[in-house]
Amino acid sequence: MDVQIRAGGGADDVNTVVRLHGEVYESEYGLDPSFAADVATRLSELRRGGWPGPRDGIWIAETDGRAVGSITLDDQGGGLGQLGHLVLTAETRGSGTGRRLVEQVLEAARAAGYERLQLFTFHDLSAARSLYLSVGFVKMSGEHTVRWGREMEWERYELAL
Repeated sequence: MDVQIRAGGGADDVNTVVRLHGEVYESEYGLDPSFAADVATRLSELRRGGWPGPRDGIWIAETDGRAVGSITLDDQGGGLGQLGHLVLTAETRGSGTGRRLVEQVLEAARAAGYERLQLFTFHDLSAARSLYLSVGFVKMSGEHTVRWGREMEWERYELAL
């Protein structure tokens, strides 16, 4: 599978990230439509604040001109960046694209001078969790909660850069 990763940031890219999240997480993990709505709200709030700026980013993975994945980076202040919105379509998983997207964020975060990165995820995403751990993220906390229509273990990870 020939996957290209490009930097983005326009409204179409934000819509792509929201669409991918809805398609993947609702069907595969039983999340209700409020999940994609929350992704849309979060990204809209970021864009209103000028995101992506020089220390932020959005990357879209594409094959044959079709979006198959995404990841974002945003500045939380105080030397902290946040990795977010990692998603891959089912047919893209196992191709190394997820690792490439995460490495893109790590490279951008280091170039921007971040001291550390954080990310939030839920326990069911075992392949993503393994990827995060393999690049040095450490689980900082977890809590049992109900989000997006189901029970889950919500987790926070951090990486010192």
